[in-house]
Amino acid sequence: MSKYSVRLSRTSGGGGGFTLIELLVAMGVIAVLAVLTLMSMRGIANDARLASATNSVKAALDNARAMAMKNNTIVLVVFRPRLEGVHKQKQEVDIYTAKWTGESAFFIDSFGNEKVKDRFVPIPAIVVRTIPAGIKIAAPFYGDNEDDVWITQSHLPAIDPQAGAGEVRGKLIAVMYGPDGTTITRNSQSDSNQIFVDFNNDGLQLISGDPNDQASEDDEPFLAMAPFLAVFDDDEARELKTLEWSNSAQGETNYRDELTGPLGYITQFADRIHFNRYTGVVMK
Repeated sequence: MSKYSVRLSRTSGGGGGFTLIELLVAMGVIAVLAVLTLMSMRGIANDARLASATNSVKAALDNARAMAMKNNTIVLVVFRPRLEGVHKQKQEVDIYTAKWTGESAFFIDSFGNEKVKDRFVPIPAIVVRTIPAGIKIAAPFYGDNEDDVWITQSHLPAIDPQAGAGEVRGKLIAVMYGPDGTTITRNSQSDSNQIFVDFNNDGLQLISGDPNDQASEDDEPFLAMAPFLAVFDDDEARELKTLEWSNSAQGETNYRDELTGPLGYITQFADRIHFNRYTGVVMK
């Protein structure tokens, strides 16, 4: 056999052998199929996480609506991020159900205006739900900046509350039900301007920075009431991001462009949860 031949030796019968090129091609095909299989399995797992989170949110909303009607009171569902892990670099979002205590208080906002805030507390009888790690909740934004479409929770591992540095701060998003079971965005019984949940039930509102944003997992900022919700995979959004989302003018622009803006990830890929406008029932 010539020393330049790339053909492997065959059996004496002349069959059953493979050339080196054929083996390399076969190995390449197997590698490609393995990568495609892993990608497909990962996509299925991500879809399952998102579906699980959406179902958990819907169940919590249904339960809160039933509680409001049963007790003839105002009840809300709030989505609160929490740090997990030894180094506090993992974030999960807990679903709390809270009720109005009947307490309201006057306060002065940052512009010197006198306003009224209502105090809500978690309902002990309702177990706090936790949605799969990496999934977040968003709500539509109504404000002066036309580039904003959504608001969502803070990414606490990327925020330094002491230094005021890190990523753009997020909001605590809530859905509120009136005694008749319909969704409401304002407490007409107190005519309050703001609502907060006293998570530790100490009678005080804990705020480490802007009262409308969350910079620390212990913060109790004012809630952003949502007329409908979006559930999205924040981990995947961060894998796709190419710009910095820092707490700066340019960072906020990048944040809107890639996550919360009209062409951002939430607009394109989130699952939506809407409510019947007359009954408050979650639309399936």
